[in-house]
Amino acid sequence: MTFIILLIAGGIAWFISTVAAGGAAMLMIPLVSLMLGPQSVAPAISLGAFLANPSRAWLFRNHVDWKVCCWLIPGSVLGAILGAWTFTQISLQWIEIFLGIFLVSTVFQYQFGKSTRSFPMKKRWFFPLGITVSFLSGVIGGTGPVHNPFMLNYGLEKERLVATKAINSLAMQLTKLIAYTGFGAMTLEIGSYGLVIGVGGAIGAWFASKHLKNINPTHFRIYTLILMPICGAMLLIKAFI
Repeated sequence: MTFIILLIAGGIAWFISTVAAGGAAMLMIPLVSLMLGPQSVAPAISLGAFLANPSRAWLFRNHVDWKVCCWLIPGSVLGAILGAWTFTQISLQWIEIFLGIFLVSTVFQYQFGKSTRSFPMKKRWFFPLGITVSFLSGVIGGTGPVHNPFMLNYGLEKERLVATKAINSLAMQLTKLIAYTGFGAMTLEIGSYGLVIGVGGAIGAWFASKHLKNINPTHFRIYTLILMPICGAMLLIKAFI
């Protein structure tokens, strides 16, 4: 029964995250924590994301912004290693609170959707962004929507945003998986749950790719701005429960 629930949940989460540019891992965090325990969250979801994202990367391969990836991926790899190590060492509550507040605040940063950009974003800033976001992802399991304000402010929209994040996620999740295994946080049992999540996620991403092509940029931005505070609220709830 656990496998069936995780398969369906993975499909739904990655469908939503594909049309709203991220958030699948965050949507899965409360469910995985409840069903498998908090120590299984980060490694299980990371494996699921690693298996689900190749389909998304392939489906949107022609829209990848490789210039952004050249800055973002090196930082993400470094941050993922640091985050995976930290996962085994510290309490997660304060990080979850900080991330939750940041994501909820995006509603106000974009003036409830009236503003197209809340701050200027330069290409070279993606390197420290990659370190920071991947570090946090390594610690709590997922931070996908945290990239969105920066990518939107850089000018990435719809397929370009989804594709660029998918390529970066592949590098980040692979690094996290190697690090989790090396630090003893990944087990065969957790790996089996991550496999099921990944299969469901790949199916969900495939269905979502058909829908995303029919969404205009305005609606895409609205979906993204709705998802970010929802994920932030979920993190805050998890932090205080």
